[in-house]
Amino acid sequence: MTTSVTTDVLSKNQGQIQVSLSNSGDESAYNVQVSLITDNFSSQPVHVGTLDVNKPYETEMSVVATNNLKEGNYPVVLLTEYTDANGYPFSSISPVTLTYKNPYSSRINGIFENIELSEKRSKNLVLKLKNMDQVDHNVDVKLILPNELSSDITEKNINVGSKKEEEIIFKISNFAGLEGSSYVILASIEYEDDYHYSSLASGMVRIVEGSNVLSLPKWLPIVGLTLSIIILVFYLLKNKINFKFIREKNENFKE
Repeated sequence: MTTSVTTDVLSKNQGQIQVSLSNSGDESAYNVQVSLITDNFSSQPVHVGTLDVNKPYETEMSVVATNNLKEGNYPVVLLTEYTDANGYPFSSISPVTLTYKNPYSSRINGIFENIELSEKRSKNLVLKLKNMDQVDHNVDVKLILPNELSSDITEKNINVGSKKEEEIIFKISNFAGLEGSSYVILASIEYEDDYHYSSLASGMVRIVEGSNVLSLPKWLPIVGLTLSIIILVFYLLKNKINFKFIREKNENFKE
């Protein structure tokens, strides 16, 4: 599913978001719905229904501010949900930025380390934050995931010093992702003074085939080979000692 979002600068506490959907798969998508994930605006989900292959769908979503906003940029995430012909659910998320009155660029940037997940096992997901400003900032970070993934925590407040880098570690798990699929993950990074600043970090999580229960760990063959060599050396030394003992015993017997 491919999404495209267009926004206008909000001069008041409400506005419109233009959303375009396109089914880039090889079969129709059913029960398609789009909604917004946001802490600062309210909106109603849009029920699209069935979306055939390569037939774009366009709609508008109204947003209304739920808080007293400062001028600046606010993060919003578009959540797209649908099912296949068998009723299996899928979801994806897309980053959106809403500007209230005037844009103000964030000096805090975030970078994810892409990871691979298998089965239901959890794995550390690292978000690196860099403060490019001359002053410290108290930053609110929120992890946004598609429905198929889960995390031990989703929100974190952290102080990032001037010209410093900090790391946040999330323990992420595959909840319902399919092997071979890749999922976009996002993190909103926000702070404010007289104005509101935000950025959205994006990364990728790929679901890979789980290791077979009967398969061996990568290090086990090395350990096995080492033990085999030790046993062989011990066996040779033992036989050499026994042979020497028997030989000396035979020579003494001859004398």
